[in-house]
This record gives sequence, structure tokens and C-alpha cells, in this order.
Amino acid sequence: MSILKSLDTTSEKAVEKTEEFLTYSKEYYKLKIFQILTSSLSMVFTFAIISILMLIAFIFLAVAISQALSVYLESKFLGHLVVVLIFMIFAFTAYLTRNRIESLVIKSLSKKYFDDEEIL
Repeated sequence: MSILKSLDTTSEKAVEKTEEFLTYSKEYYKLKIFQILTSSLSMVFTFAIISILMLIAFIFLAVAISQALSVYLESKFLGHLVVVLIFMIFAFTAYLTRNRIESLVIKSLSKKYFDDEEIL
């Protein structure tokens, strides 16, 4: 009889430990998901703010360069055309290197989310 009682208490302890493990695992994954979401949102907001400010700066820079080139070339049309061509060259270069840029972003994010376990 004591063997059955011993097996019963052992199995009850195993069930309790399993339930405890599942509860802690659930809490851990909730925290991990929360960390990833908040980190992602903060990166998105930071990137958006920096991008908007950089866009405004580039607009002012483009206007200034086109005005300077207009005076130098003595034609507003040519000044604006040169600035447009410069931006098209930048866009074409970014298009050609898009795969490299994507791989760098993916590597950076994978290191942040999958290799960095000591944050929690």
C-alpha cells in the first residue's frame, strides 16, 4: 500500500511542478513579447521622428542647392533639374543596394531579438 501512496504523492508533485513550470513559462513569454513589442514600437517611433526631421532638412537643402545652382547657371530650370538628377542618382543607388540594406537590417534585428537573452 505504501508503494501506491508513494507513487500517488510523487505523481501529484510532478503535476504540481508541471503546472508551476507552465505558469512561469507563460509569464516569461508574456514578458518577452511585451519587451519585443515595446522595443519595436520605440524603434519605429524613433525612426519616424528622425526620418521626418531628416526629410525636412533635405527639403531645405534641396531648395538651397537649387537656388545656388540657379544663380550659378543663370537658369532656375537648370538649377532645379540638376538637383532632381542628384536625388535620382541617390534613389537609383539605394535601389541597387536594397538587398544589402535589407540583409543588414535583418541581421541587426535578429541579433537584438534572438541573441540578446540577458536583457530579461
